[in-house]
Amino acid sequence: MINPQVQALVKGHIAVFRNPELANNYANRCIKPHWVVLGDNDGENGEYWVVTPADAQRLEHAGYEMI
Repeated sequence: MINPQVQALVKGHIAVFRNPELANNYANRCIKPHWVVLGDNDGENGEYWVVTPADAQRLEHAGYEMI
């Protein structure tokens, strides 16, 4: 679940994955460039978000880590 504060930062769609390999595969197969960002982590269930480069930069400025 993506919190409302993150939704306010991101202008486009966020594809959410639990597996980093699947997130990278999805990002690599997109027609336009997409980057993987380490999303919210609640213990064992980390999230990987696939977003556009502009959204990734906004998330990075908000304290999220790009992979």
